[in-house]
Amino acid sequence: MSRKHRPALSRPTPAGTPVSPETHARQVLDAGLYREAIELYKNLLKQERRSEWLDGLAASYAGRAKELASKGMLQEALVVWRNRSTLCGKSLAEGPYLDWLLRTGAHDAALRLLTPTGDAAATVDADLETRLAAVALTAPDSATAQLAADSPLRRHRATAQAAIAACCRGDLADLDEQLRGIPFRSPYRDLRFILKALLLVGNDPAQAAGLIARVTVDGPFERLAAVVRAGVLPDRRWLLALLDLDEEGRHLLLEIKGCPENRRSLLLEVAELARAGVPPTPTRVVDLLLRRSRGLPATAARLCRRLLPYAEKRLAEYQNAFGPLGEAESERILALAAQRRGATNHSESHWLRAVRLFSTEEAPLQAALILRYLFDLIVGDQDASDYDDECTTWLERSLELDPDDRATHLKLIRLHRQGQNLKAARASVETALARFANDPAVLLEAVETALAGNAFKKAVTLAKRLLDLDPINSKVRALIGRAHLSHARKQIRLHRPEAAGKELDLADEWLATAHERSVSKLLRGLSAADASATVLLREAVGELGGKLLAAWHVLLESIRVGSQPAGELRRAAPDLSGMPVPREVLTVMHAINALGENESKALRTVLDTLRAPLKRAAAGDFSESERISICETLLSREERVLLQAYADAGLRRWPERPLFVYLAIFAKHGKGAFFAMSERERQALEGALKKALEDGDQRTVLRIRDLMGPTGYFSGEDSDDSDDDDGFGDFVDDLPANPRDVFNLLISMGGHNEVIRMAREVLPDSKFRPLERAAGGNRKKLAEMLIELLVESLANLDLSSLIAPPSGGLPKPRPPAPKQPVQDDRQKGLFDD
Repeated sequence: MSRKHRPALSRPTPAGTPVSPETHARQVLDAGLYREAIELYKNLLKQERRSEWLDGLAASYAGRAKELASKGMLQEALVVWRNRSTLCGKSLAEGPYLDWLLRTGAHDAALRLLTPTGDAAATVDADLETRLAAVALTAPDSATAQLAADSPLRRHRATAQAAIAACCRGDLADLDEQLRGIPFRSPYRDLRFILKALLLVGNDPAQAAGLIARVTVDGPFERLAAVVRAGVLPDRRWLLALLDLDEEGRHLLLEIKGCPENRRSLLLEVAELARAGVPPTPTRVVDLLLRRSRGLPATAARLCRRLLPYAEKRLAEYQNAFGPLGEAESERILALAAQRRGATNHSESHWLRAVRLFSTEEAPLQAALILRYLFDLIVGDQDASDYDDECTTWLERSLELDPDDRATHLKLIRLHRQGQNLKAARASVETALARFANDPAVLLEAVETALAGNAFKKAVTLAKRLLDLDPINSKVRALIGRAHLSHARKQIRLHRPEAAGKELDLADEWLATAHERSVSKLLRGLSAADASATVLLREAVGELGGKLLAAWHVLLESIRVGSQPAGELRRAAPDLSGMPVPREVLTVMHAINALGENESKALRTVLDTLRAPLKRAAAGDFSESERISICETLLSREERVLLQAYADAGLRRWPERPLFVYLAIFAKHGKGAFFAMSERERQALEGALKKALEDGDQRTVLRIRDLMGPTGYFSGEDSDDSDDDDGFGDFVDDLPANPRDVFNLLISMGGHNEVIRMAREVLPDSKFRPLERAAGGNRKKLAEMLIELLVESLANLDLSSLIAPPSGGLPKPRPPAPKQPVQDDRQKGLFDD
């Protein structure tokens, strides 16, 4: 015996007090040192055969056997367990012994456990019979012959086997007959529910679920029951349960689900992806489909094709697996891939090639759809002045390919009208009316277009035609009234008061609001200069509030009809002495927003007159949102004097709002704030920028960044046109002459995106796009590569002569020289300022 396992009669405790051998043996057992505990208890039993020591030895053997089984040493565990039974008088059948026998395939040995030992063991034998029911079904007849003749395991075996055979044949009637022969207390009782559920799981999973719920978990047929439990799970949960089954169980469940043999390995991999708990990347799904492509249906190829934009490098592998793609389809995939990377220019090129190819492949609807999608992608909801004619051409071309798309007709009409291209808008209206003659939406756009072109009679005719189709359309009725008002203004401007009166009479029939009828009365007052007209004019002023709002309408309408606004204001006599109330100011701002760009000059005249009362109103009690709305309106109209008054008041009231800091400094200095602002104002802007970043206010962040950089300096604008030579000259004198330093300064003020934007304007596609591809979507890397290219291109230029002449100040304007062909001189133009 080794020294390690030699028993000791006593051992001192840490405090020096000796412990008894029994206590020591218990401590060793509790510590999990089973081999040493076995020797200690054996030594104790040599002295005296006590029951507690015998139980301790049994527990030591049990612990050692389980320890061996956990390491996969089942045969050794069985030997130790048999020693436990022999030396300690314990039953072999208790504990995990039967499970270990079954795991090692020792079915005969397991069945030999079922030996009658008297009435006291009847309950134990019944439990063992139930646990061995699955073994008895598959064991040879010679193995079950050793069982007692009246054993339920033996008597019901043939009936259970016949029931299984009926289930395999799918014979529900025979199955029911056989299952009736299995008593409720039979070891095979679980088969009554499992086999019937197996036949129902495909067609009636709800009933199958009810049957399998009556089966005890971990019963003798648990492996079969687990298949049914997985099969009745809803949605994709059965895929996850599939992985928990053994190989035979997976095979059976996939048979039940009708999965073909050649797709089962794919389904198991899909189940593994689902078990991860997070959606797999598109590339991983594509790789899986390509790897298992043989035998897959056409739907798998379509799924893979839809995911190719996320895995464009697999394009060749896809064609090898599923067959060639059309050239147009390949361009579509490459366009989506470039779009996903943020390479808008590449995406646009691929889309346009796809349009050309789809057009030649006699697929006009696909080509039209791409053109509409490309317009939305590039333009989105921007203002009509923010994109070039090519984008509008895409919509026009889409209508040639798909002339029945009403929504595109309507969009094109609006775009032309908003862009002040009324000739094109009228042409688009005629095209749309030719195809949708009685469509209310098209007729409404026709009315709007006629009004925009001052074709008032035509607008009324079209509006009445629309009302015949939609009699309760309040918007159309208002448009007819406004059309008559506009025509009346024209007649007043032509000094035709009688014709103007008729138009105003017609307008009053259609105008629905008191405000619009007051405007109509105001126009009657402006149509003449006699006493009765003056009375009408002042009545209208009273109806409009008699103060700021009334003065606004008097001034604006007098300009529209060609009168002298100052004289008409004196004749109307509104009260502008006090401070306007917030409601009036907000109404005027709403009216300003409703004015078109073609009335900018009229607006300037009106504001020149009303600037004093509007400025006084800046001290009024506006809410934060109301004041921001007023400031945004004034900012959009470049009304900096009033903007400063309202922004300063807002900044005093809400000093923590970054937007008011920006508005106040912009109002004071305008777009040239970078050159004119004080250090204190710069620090205020920096603090506002930090606060806006913390608040997630990206719009204000971009505005502040634009204001803090010398906007326009590198955009090709001619600095010689500036009125403030001194302020700009100081900045130019301080610019570095080294090109790389100039670009670094640009990055510090506008970020990498500013360098990319500038380079995109001056570099040809042949130079810009290869660098964009090489950068792989990394904006910082692209900016650095562009700087290297531009610095190399400018290496031979004398920047000091371009930026700061020796005499100081700004360079003198050079006389215009005749145009000569120059090979790609756009880089040099970067530094013309």
